[in-house]
Amino acid sequence: MRDTAILLLNLGGPMNLDQVEPFLAALFGDRELIRLPCPAWLQPPFARLIAKLRAPGAKKRYAEIGGGSPLLRESAYQAAALRSALRAAGRDEAVKLCFRNASPRAAGLLKALKRDGIRKLVPVTLYPHDCRATTGSSLRELAVEAAKAGLELLPGVDHYATDPDYLDAMEAPLRAALKELPEATVIFSAHSLPVRQIEAGDPYEKEIHATRDALMARLGAIPGGYILAYQSRTGPVRWLEPPLKSVLETMGGKDVIIVPMSFVSEHIETLHELDIEYRHVADKVGIRTYRRVAALGADPAYIRCLTRRVMEILP
Repeated sequence: MRDTAILLLNLGGPMNLDQVEPFLAALFGDRELIRLPCPAWLQPPFARLIAKLRAPGAKKRYAEIGGGSPLLRESAYQAAALRSALRAAGRDEAVKLCFRNASPRAAGLLKALKRDGIRKLVPVTLYPHDCRATTGSSLRELAVEAAKAGLELLPGVDHYATDPDYLDAMEAPLRAALKELPEATVIFSAHSLPVRQIEAGDPYEKEIHATRDALMARLGAIPGGYILAYQSRTGPVRWLEPPLKSVLETMGGKDVIIVPMSFVSEHIETLHELDIEYRHVADKVGIRTYRRVAALGADPAYIRCLTRRVMEILP
């Protein structure tokens, strides 16, 4: 269907150090993602102030992982793999990236797609777990911009926490790591979320638990056991617990395998937070072996998950 485009949804990130401060301003100014304790009209100027204050530290972290976020490149690989799988199945729909807080943003993208003859949009989230702050905010923005552009937004792929192919992609590298470190404790690390959002009915925590439980059922009991922890907290509000740092501080003398549960691409929260910051914590407390499982990227099983779900939606 040459009038239909499949849009892969993700947050986005700064491609270089010059983009770090504008990205942070967009991130902290996005009330759908981060609700600062101020009236809505005050959030944009507060966000710009926060971005200015945080930019030097953030630039240093991005410099340590290559000078920018690889998220655009990683997502492009996923889009190319999905496109190839769809072509092999006889489909000719366009596959595009659509980011929430960095280019390509929905407004400009949809105008370009309309000029190219696109009339219908199928959103596909790159967040495996249903969450109003991530997938939800992207879909709401997409709905607004689609209406402005006169495009039809079709039902899409909005979560797949227990999809068998997604679980296959998660399970295989974890089994390989456990084969090398059979006594290790597996720590599932998910992006944290403010507790008030969970209390307001956000399904994210239940979805994270569903993935964890499904993987534990597949792998069975292991000597080191399993722990679920949360990373990437910011601000003074209550967040989902336990924090990953606190968990690691109890693991001295042990082997640990970190499984990034809510990330399907490498970016600042895997390459710096997990690989540098928390590895430093592991070294400090005497963890014997600190192993981090890679994000899924364009893993064939993960692409099968996306492909099958897209094929179920397309006419």
